[in-house]
Amino acid sequence: MPSIDIACVGHLVYDIRDYVESFPTADRTVRLRMPSQISAGGSAANVALNAIRLNHSSGLVASVGDDLHGRFLLSELAREGIHSAHVHLVKKGRTGLSIILIDPDGEVMVIEDTGSSDEKRRIPANYLATAKWVHMSGCRYEWMVQTAKAVGKYHLPLSFDPGRAASSLGQKKLEPILKHVDMLIINRKEMAAITGSFSLSGVKELAREYECEVVLKQGKGPAVACAGGHDVFEVPSFKAPVVVDTLGAGDAFDTGVICGKLEKRSLYESIKMGHACAAAKVMHAGAQSMPQRSVVRKLFKF
Repeated sequence: MPSIDIACVGHLVYDIRDYVESFPTADRTVRLRMPSQISAGGSAANVALNAIRLNHSSGLVASVGDDLHGRFLLSELAREGIHSAHVHLVKKGRTGLSIILIDPDGEVMVIEDTGSSDEKRRIPANYLATAKWVHMSGCRYEWMVQTAKAVGKYHLPLSFDPGRAASSLGQKKLEPILKHVDMLIINRKEMAAITGSFSLSGVKELAREYECEVVLKQGKGPAVACAGGHDVFEVPSFKAPVVVDTLGAGDAFDTGVICGKLEKRSLYESIKMGHACAAAKVMHAGAQSMPQRSVVRKLFKF
């Protein structure tokens, strides 16, 4: 079985993007600024695609329905060169769907139907063993536990961005996963959900407790990081010349950090790479619109 640089575990969904004049409220109609657009989406799928854009091979472990949307998504993965042998087609299943509203400032509102995205299945541990790095986004709890056990068995580096849903499970429930994590990537709300409260000292506490690297995303602000409980430090972000759509910016950030680590960069330099990828992404419409590496380098000299 050929090796890949990054194996991503999580969601692959069908995105419908509506660029609106303003966000709707009850009993009010809003108009589109441009025609609706469709594409593949889902955090794990976004990271897998962004890795390709950064010249790293990737594969995806996910589930979609055996329907028109699911087959469209598989064709998109093939077109981009993402290994998809372990994207499971669920018979009579309904592919996960996101309806995304984007306002003129690039801010987003999302309506989700998970469909078959978290269908019960066995995570292919032998496939993960062919990767140099495993990245996992929030998904079905059993998937996360299986993935964590697999990386422990094969001594693989694991990054974990739990997102809102998985973070809400709390630290105790996530313990079997966190003890295998090499890099935890979260934002302020997710930190509070995991630990019960938010404080910057929590970054150091998590890093020390799980002997891992913790990266706290703060949107336009500097990221805060700590490795293994050592000193906490900040990494300033890049300012995008124009913001079209913030959808998928966090996934672009994750990809830059992961690829930086794969390239043997320091944690600080890897986070700078993540910031550059996120800033380049928000200049374009859609969650999977991060440009090629040459463009990121030209824009931000990184």
